[in-house]
Amino acid sequence: MKIILMFFWTLGLFVGTLITTTNVQAQEPSLQLCFAAAADYSPVYPTQTFPSTAKEVIAVFRLAKGESYKILTGTWIAVDVGDAAPPNYQIAKGDLQLQGRDRGKLSYSQDNPLPLGKYRLDVRADGKPWKSAEFTVAPADKASDIKEPRGLLPLTKGKIWTYQFMQEAGEGAKINLQGIVPDADGKARAKVTMTVAETDNAGTHIELRRNDVLVFDEWWQLGEKGLVATKRKKEGKVFMLDPPQVSLPWPLKAPRTWDYEAKDKSFKQTYQIWGPVPIKEPKGVAPGFVVLVREHSQLPAITAERNFLPGVGMVREVIIQALNGKMVSHQEMTLTGFRQQNIK
Repeated sequence: MKIILMFFWTLGLFVGTLITTTNVQAQEPSLQLCFAAAADYSPVYPTQTFPSTAKEVIAVFRLAKGESYKILTGTWIAVDVGDAAPPNYQIAKGDLQLQGRDRGKLSYSQDNPLPLGKYRLDVRADGKPWKSAEFTVAPADKASDIKEPRGLLPLTKGKIWTYQFMQEAGEGAKINLQGIVPDADGKARAKVTMTVAETDNAGTHIELRRNDVLVFDEWWQLGEKGLVATKRKKEGKVFMLDPPQVSLPWPLKAPRTWDYEAKDKSFKQTYQIWGPVPIKEPKGVAPGFVVLVREHSQLPAITAERNFLPGVGMVREVIIQALNGKMVSHQEMTLTGFRQQNIK
């Protein structure tokens, strides 16, 4: 089966062609707390500490090779939340019918933010103890004091972000990415740069290069809705975005969810944002935001997790493509540095 992946992300790449056959992958049993589940049920921002703004906690799980159960039962317990509830208070319990699946997610959500304190998730498989995970809810980090959308990221002419790019295929699949030969481990690697070029009526022109070859153009605007994309260009073809596509909302309030649908109904996406939370960047760790995008218009299923630092920009992007919850492709870009270049 040949899958042509032509999914354009605000900060993404055309990822090429994957030739897929089978996907039989050994795995260890796992239970990981996180903000959300990616397309292959890998964790989005795995953590054991949730900010005080959180209203939902997700746990993704994978059974070991050979494990098989009919039902997983998740019990959410408030171990110590002060006066909000008695010690070891059961706040929720629910069953998940696996129906032959070896991976998935468990979740707990409520209308108001979770009280500060200690919690635990106990999971039973067909009535017998399987795994547990402890977590805390702590005061949210304080993000940079940004008073207007222009502070979200610098769009000055000559600004260059440099990323380390990696793509790997699922078991039984091969990567065919033009101009890149996979390593001995089967992973394709490259250097990606995003450069701020001229500004015109469509917005600020962003040039994206892979190993110094121009592969993608996009036009951004910073305004009352936040960071939006208005136009894209790939292989000489221009795509106007109607309406403009919001990739980072203003004001920066989280958690929050919004949808985007092209006027011609050609594609639809759902966005979620969390934060402020600790985000890794080249100089260390700083308070930032996690944005997850889900594509609803095609197979394989696609999710993109992006980590943003206010005043810096995107520091990490992970794009997962999956069929029936199993990874077909994992593409990642990690910021290695940024600089200002003088352009006349």
